[in-house]
Amino acid sequence: MTKRIRIVLVAAVTAITVPALVLAATNAYTSPTLKVSYAGSTTVITASAAPADDATAVATIYVPSGTTLTTNQTAGTPIGSVSAQVAALALGGALLPLKGPIIVAPPGAVPAASQQECIQEATPMATWLLQLVAAGQVINLPAYILPTAGAETALGPAKIRFCLAAPVVSAQNTFGAKFLSAALTVNGVFSPVAQGAWIAFWTPWPADNSLPNQAATVASPAAVASGAVTVSAKRSGLGAIVSGKVTQAGQGRPGSVSIWGAKGKAALRKLGTVKTTTAGTYTFRARTGDVFQARVLAQSIAAPQLCQLISAQLQGTPCINPTANGFAAKSATVHKR
Repeated sequence: MTKRIRIVLVAAVTAITVPALVLAATNAYTSPTLKVSYAGSTTVITASAAPADDATAVATIYVPSGTTLTTNQTAGTPIGSVSAQVAALALGGALLPLKGPIIVAPPGAVPAASQQECIQEATPMATWLLQLVAAGQVINLPAYILPTAGAETALGPAKIRFCLAAPVVSAQNTFGAKFLSAALTVNGVFSPVAQGAWIAFWTPWPADNSLPNQAATVASPAAVASGAVTVSAKRSGLGAIVSGKVTQAGQGRPGSVSIWGAKGKAALRKLGTVKTTTAGTYTFRARTGDVFQARVLAQSIAAPQLCQLISAQLQGTPCINPTANGFAAKSATVHKR
């Protein structure tokens, strides 16, 4: 089985059970956002929160249904890398970048007490260490890959759990770090799915950093679906009117398209870029050329309808900042007619 991950900073806190019915969300915790994309056997998971929000205590990310996870890598094996940013209380709130590898945790690398506080009695399918380097120090942040059970299976076959220390200077949090963003690149762990949703549940620390504020838990989903672009070319003088549509999961996708063309048997060259309509359609006037191709490199975008589509799975947890993945696609090569 395969798996991947990325996210946050370190510490042990009481674990939450997800999905959980929450009674209210705090206005101070509305920015957590998740974005996920695939590139072959690589999964990129990006998480972020605003500096003004309460600090994150627990982040649990559910892997989409249909995902095959590979979690039998040997201890010490590198499976990816992480790049993160925190606000460091010990440095007057300065922004502190952290980078490092993600490895399979060797036996004993994570203290038993720390693991128990974060995941209680659960048995991980795998434990990873995010070896974050900052100011000459290495911070080992555990990530636990856990199987789902019961009602949780509606969210996916597994989840990734991170527990973060309260944003105060302590033995568990040398810099008094507050999580702001992290990008995890994980190789050979998660199989891509043609269509689905990763769903992150976030629980903040309260202002007094006492116990995680479970009543303020929010969910942020990240849809993943393949994209495509079509092209046709209608003769117009020495050139052509090139048109087509960008879609994702069969729906029109706004963005921009680069048009490539050639005359005769020459190599394709970029002729220009055109923006699509909100429905994903585009039209481009090429002054010359016989053969044309459309290419798209779509960025992650907001996906407002996603919260409604997965509302039953969230069981009352407020849904915020839904996203859809970016993708790269090329059309077939066509001759003008």
